[in-house]
Amino acid sequence: MNCPSNPRERAFKRNYRCLFLVMFMALCVNADAFAPNTRTSSVAQPKVSTTTKYPTLLHLTPNNNKDKNKKESLTHVGIATTSTFFEQEKRTTRFDQLTNFVSERAPGVALAAALGQLSIAVSKTALGTHVSPLLWATIFGMVYGNCLHKGDAKRTLASGIKFSKGRLLRLGIILYGFKITLQQIAGIGFAGLATDAFIVASTLFLGVNLGQKVFGLDETTSTLIGSGAAICGCSAVLATQPVVGGESHQVSAAVGTVVIGGTLSMFLYPFLFKWIPCLAASPKLMGVFTGSTIHEIAGVVAAGKAMGGEVAVTAVVTKLARVLLLAPALMSLSWFKNRKCIMEAKAAGKPVEQSGCKIVLPWFAFGFVGLSALNSFLPFPAAMVKIASKTSAFSLICAMAALGIESDLVEIRKLGSKPVLLAALLWVWLTVGGLGAARFFLGI
Repeated sequence: MNCPSNPRERAFKRNYRCLFLVMFMALCVNADAFAPNTRTSSVAQPKVSTTTKYPTLLHLTPNNNKDKNKKESLTHVGIATTSTFFEQEKRTTRFDQLTNFVSERAPGVALAAALGQLSIAVSKTALGTHVSPLLWATIFGMVYGNCLHKGDAKRTLASGIKFSKGRLLRLGIILYGFKITLQQIAGIGFAGLATDAFIVASTLFLGVNLGQKVFGLDETTSTLIGSGAAICGCSAVLATQPVVGGESHQVSAAVGTVVIGGTLSMFLYPFLFKWIPCLAASPKLMGVFTGSTIHEIAGVVAAGKAMGGEVAVTAVVTKLARVLLLAPALMSLSWFKNRKCIMEAKAAGKPVEQSGCKIVLPWFAFGFVGLSALNSFLPFPAAMVKIASKTSAFSLICAMAALGIESDLVEIRKLGSKPVLLAALLWVWLTVGGLGAARFFLGI
């Protein structure tokens, strides 16, 4: 008898998604199930002679002994038949290319999506509520990548993993533009914009220089950590990675440090608002300070709500303005990297044309800004914005899972404690310097 009040049945309905994910991941681990059948079949295949590749054309080629009219008629028929044959072959080739493209990438994308869905589920539990799904995706990806991602599985999933950490990453950044409008940015005024610009520029500068000159980190790792602290946390790290050419283990290390700093700020700022008189007396100051210094948007929302509605609104808008600075920041990083490459080529006596130096245009950043501008003048429906926001978040989570899969724990251990120390210094700068900058530009 089917009884809807059966506890087992209710438990199954609640957890059927998790069961599906576990089964799906098990299939992904056994990657041979997805691998194309490249073994030679034991059944002998008939050989196709090259002389019969285009039989219609050959059969319709006229004999020189025929009369002229029949010759012209048969020639026209042969050309038309051959043209039709080539069109059908072209359509078949395109379809085969599409199916091959999808089949090669489907296993890797499916694994990244399964890990992403698992990360979202864990982040909603009591254990993971205060931890970003991006960090959970990194952790789950690293566990899979360092324990199970070997042999045939590694080869079969390679194309999909590359697609997830590349195309899905860019898609997530572009769709992020649905969340921002120029009207929102104008709402915080010059003081908020100036504070954001100062914090982004100074934190990036400090991150790159302190990382290399004080801690001895490479330029790429220093830039990734600096961009995450300066702009919008994990999303900024992911967006900076293709511009500076970061490796997966460098991205994972940067994401870990960014999450730690953002989580600390999220819990600390409500206490600062309560105990520091100048902050308690000015909700606008606290909002600008919060939005311009906390790493992730989720952290800004959580901290802002804990301090009241007025602080929350100002903080979120200030943070959105800071996110909009992602595009000019990426362009600046690309320009500086190209300039450094040219200077090194000249110092080595190598012609600039042969140095391979070029400016990497972050086209996805232009798409992000373009969608923001379009949404400002031709507002999108609320349902579309909601769907785009969820798609953006899930795409970034899948990209982070893919980067985690390719992160080598051995390489991360080689970095040691230096990334954490650099992130700690940047966190102190954001907390102390950010408050000073907000007070200066607001005239408080």
